[in-house]
Amino acid sequence: MRAAFYECDITPPLGENMPGYYRANPAQDVFEPLYAKAVVVEDEGTFAAIVAIDTCEVNPSFHDAISARVKAYTGIDPASVCVHVVHTHKGAPTEHRPEAGQNYDPIYTDVCTRRAADAIILAYKRLQDGVTVKFGSGCVEGISFNRNYVVEGEIRSFSAGGKKHIGMLAGIDPALPVLTFERDGKPIGAIISFACHQDCTGREVNGYSADYSGILAKELKRQYGPEFVSVFMIGTAGDINHIPNDPSVKLPPFWYREMGHILAREAIRVIETDSKPAGEGVAVKKDLIELPRRLLDLDATAQQLEKWARAKDMMRLQNLVYYYKVHHEESDRLWLQAIRIGDACIYVYSGEIYVNFGLKLKERSPFAFNVVVENSNSFGGYIPTPEAFAEESDLYEISLCEGSCHVPEAGDMMTDRLLEFGKALFAEK
Repeated sequence: MRAAFYECDITPPLGENMPGYYRANPAQDVFEPLYAKAVVVEDEGTFAAIVAIDTCEVNPSFHDAISARVKAYTGIDPASVCVHVVHTHKGAPTEHRPEAGQNYDPIYTDVCTRRAADAIILAYKRLQDGVTVKFGSGCVEGISFNRNYVVEGEIRSFSAGGKKHIGMLAGIDPALPVLTFERDGKPIGAIISFACHQDCTGREVNGYSADYSGILAKELKRQYGPEFVSVFMIGTAGDINHIPNDPSVKLPPFWYREMGHILAREAIRVIETDSKPAGEGVAVKKDLIELPRRLLDLDATAQQLEKWARAKDMMRLQNLVYYYKVHHEESDRLWLQAIRIGDACIYVYSGEIYVNFGLKLKERSPFAFNVVVENSNSFGGYIPTPEAFAEESDLYEISLCEGSCHVPEAGDMMTDRLLEFGKALFAEK
């Protein structure tokens, strides 16, 4: 097996708009540089290429432009390329959301796209023989929490405003899977995943930051040397935050840095004491899935507008108006992908996936070693569970808008298709 890693700095100029918020948010500082980090793996002529980009969402043009540039320079088929974003809300300005006052810089976006593709291309040029892969999975608890509450007669996001909490709508995924690549007994890089929304920097950070995954990467370089590259891929974290369920707990400033240190300590433990050989072989399956959209007629839209107007919820009002005006397609096509590296499988969703889908996929997967990630290859918005759409639900993730527009069955449809991919890859081993 051959493999190599490479990373490209993609930190923008100051003043560019940081994505992930429903307002313009120009960067005033650089707290951690932003990167596009890539790994390319090859075995018997079959390639898998992954690039993880320090931004919030997959710009619709990202996937095609990056895949085309990679193919032009390396010959790697777009079906073998995974374009992942780590979902940092203080990342590169690649989103175009006029309803939220966010307009991207086309000049920077073009450079960022080419740099992200170049990370794969330069990893390809550095492919080395004799690389082995190990897999281990740690556990990190106490830094991630499900943000959806069941309260008195309602399902709510975040704090329930003093109402009695009956429970959580779902749990978390504390797993920290680590695929470590070694050559001559020395780690050269790793693929690492964790399920927690990367919006942990707080108001004290008014500039670019890769969030906790950037700190994790720094600590691993400190342990294994400056050439070590960690490709972080965010797990299914559509309903997972870093905010504790206890409203009396106040997180200290720059808490995301402590999160990165905690994750790094566990990743190092896994790499050094709790990893097993993952075998050899590379295979990839990738295809588009067509998902029905939720569309409102004029009367239903008027009812929703009246509801949000009474609640003085300007965010949902502007999102609904924009969605009704701009989007009339009955369905949406999103990429799904599964990547086998040795005896491990990386399942790749588009969109921000509720954690229960990732847990279900790992439980049903034929592989013993599994990594499940979101926010890859295309923009999917939130993909909540059917339970989130209950009549008593007031979750903002189900509010119809560009970032949440699919039918309640969408997550199960995506999970079933990914499971088909996994079973096919397992059968081909």
